[in-house]
Amino acid sequence: YTESQIKQSKMEMSEYIYGNVDIILDENRNRRAESENDHIYDDPHMSQDSGGNIWEEVPSMGRPGVDSSGMDISGRRSSRQATVCWVLLCVLLLNMTKEKNQLKTSYTNLIKERDQLETSYNNLTKERNQIKRERDELQKIFSAFKQAGTAGWTPFQSSWYYISSEVKSWEHSRQDCMNRGADLVIINNIREQTFLTKLKKSLWIGLTDKDIEGTWKWVDGTPLTTAYWMTKQPDNFKEEEHCGEIHNNNNVLNWNDMLCATKLNWICEQET
Repeated sequence: YTESQIKQSKMEMSEYIYGNVDIILDENRNRRAESENDHIYDDPHMSQDSGGNIWEEVPSMGRPGVDSSGMDISGRRSSRQATVCWVLLCVLLLNMTKEKNQLKTSYTNLIKERDQLETSYNNLTKERNQIKRERDELQKIFSAFKQAGTAGWTPFQSSWYYISSEVKSWEHSRQDCMNRGADLVIINNIREQTFLTKLKKSLWIGLTDKDIEGTWKWVDGTPLTTAYWMTKQPDNFKEEEHCGEIHNNNNVLNWNDMLCATKLNWICEQET
């Protein structure tokens, strides 16, 4: 055979197969059926009657795993099981997604609470440090006052007072107070005025109008608002009296203006 003849033969065979595919498939089925029938007599569940008919000794429902239509029941069961598994998997994934979102929300809330607690902790730490500094400062002041108390300091309300045992001018008296870490007394209320009156001494106080005549100010620069002047005082006698004193009498209205160079006892005040 030539090469062209071989090709022609192959083409004719292909056309025959494609044109007679149903016939070929039927023949294959018949051959498989004959092969199966040859083994039926070996099956203990099969029997043959006197007429040559073959009977299957199985329940009328048919062979196990096959329904009346010939469909494999195990295949359908597998398909149903796969579907059930797929649905269960979807439900599981949905639940896992919800739980993940809940956990994410809880985590975010915990982060916020942690940040708030951290901020509160920092604020409390600052407040604690501030209180500690104030406590230490108060302890220093208390220690200083305790030591000063044995050197002539007297406590009253929220201040300590030092009453001098010698006399000096207003300027030198103030300088002595400043050397002690204090200043000439500033009288803020009637209770303090009464306390000083009971000392029964003429004392320099921290009051002056040296800057502007008639405008009395305390040594801290605040203007005089409540005064306890004696009658007809201040009078600026000879226009030279620019410093204030507590005059020695039992009346709480006992302030007087004096010549600043006059030598008097003085009283220092140190606030706590």
